Amino acid sequence: MRVYALVPARSGSKGLPDKNVLEIDGRPLLAYSIAFGLALGVDRVFVSTDSDRYAAIARGHGAECPFLRAPVASSDAAREEDILDDLNLRLPLQGIALPDVWVWLKPTSPFRRIDAVREGLEILRTRSDVDSVRLVSEGDARLQVINNEGFLEPLLDEWPEHLSKIPRTRLVKTYHPFSLEIFRNKQWMENRTLFMGRRIFPIIQSRITGLDIDDRDGFEIIKALIEARPRARIVSDHLPP
Repeated sequence: MRVYALVPARSGSKGLPDKNVLEIDGRPLLAYSIAFGLALGVDRVFVSTDSDRYAAIARGHGAECPFLRAPVASSDAAREEDILDDLNLRLPLQGIALPDVWVWLKPTSPFRRIDAVREGLEILRTRSDVDSVRLVSEGDARLQVINNEGFLEPLLDEWPEHLSKIPRTRLVKTYHPFSLEIFRNKQWMENRTLFMGRRIFPIIQSRITGLDIDDRDGFEIIKALIEARPRARIVSDHLPP
């Protein structure tokens, strides 16, 4: 089973400019995902980016970046499908065989465990009934929205109307799917938009894996956790060596 890790690192972030290469503890953010892919021991670690600067940083930390991402896969509206299309079209043109499995390593979610990803790869290797594997962390269904009148109201209908607060155990158990995905390239070739298939196997991980950088606050929280000395055990356990 040929396995490639992929670090998607577009340069055009609007919410937090250049977030993928902002430094945390002396390393650009995308370097944590590259280091994880290398420590995982997959066949190759690629970075997909639209930036010469990002590509140079990626190569300097041990990843391959054989070409810059096509414009259609680099816009604000680009999705994972566009990145995969770019890779599947252009990797063979560089003489690079396509993988059987992709390990998708978002730079903005740096907390992961290598043993969990290896478990996911073993599941795909041994279970043909599984389309893909996703690392998830437990969420909280007690979400509220601001209604048209500017007031809070529950998002889920299961919230009893006569209660202002509700125990977490009274609502359906939910999971954050933002940590890491492992999927067969064949799924992309056959299903395009449904590239992870329908039979997605969950591996439940610590809540720290659900932390993701989408704005300055998220960056500062993760930066503080990684740069703290001594590091908390939960942080050390979820960072690459």
